[in-house]
Amino acid sequence: MKRNLTIVVFLLSLVSSGCSTTVQEKLAREQSFESAVNWYQTGDLLSAEQHLHWLHKKGLGTDKSWKLLGNIYFRQYRFEASQSAYRNSLKMNAADEEVWFNLALLSLRQTTNILMDARVELDTFDGELEILLSELLELQKARLQETPENEGT
Repeated sequence: MKRNLTIVVFLLSLVSSGCSTTVQEKLAREQSFESAVNWYQTGDLLSAEQHLHWLHKKGLGTDKSWKLLGNIYFRQYRFEASQSAYRNSLKMNAADEEVWFNLALLSLRQTTNILMDARVELDTFDGELEILLSELLELQKARLQETPENEGT
């Protein structure tokens, strides 16, 4: 009987410590994500990025943290990294329309960059290429879908 009681107490302590770790991780995730959002909104992309890297390194990333990292990379013209972060976000939440929108906008930006490079390299750049570039530039007046201020993890 004493042995059974010892086993039960031991199991309860394991469950209790597991729950406490989960609560601590959730609190750390929320605080770090909130800090990253604040840094992002004030324009300190490097600090925001560092908070998000810490989160992801600890395995505490969420679809929202990956989306925010994608937005940071997008604003820094780091398009491949942005695409990768958005894809990680979609792995966690494939129904996020904002991430799909941002991926489409990213593709438009990359295509526009190719045409701008072509404009520099080609002797003549008119006709269909010029029309296409103009249309792409017009489409890009759409803004990146940002993480709202009050959005939690």
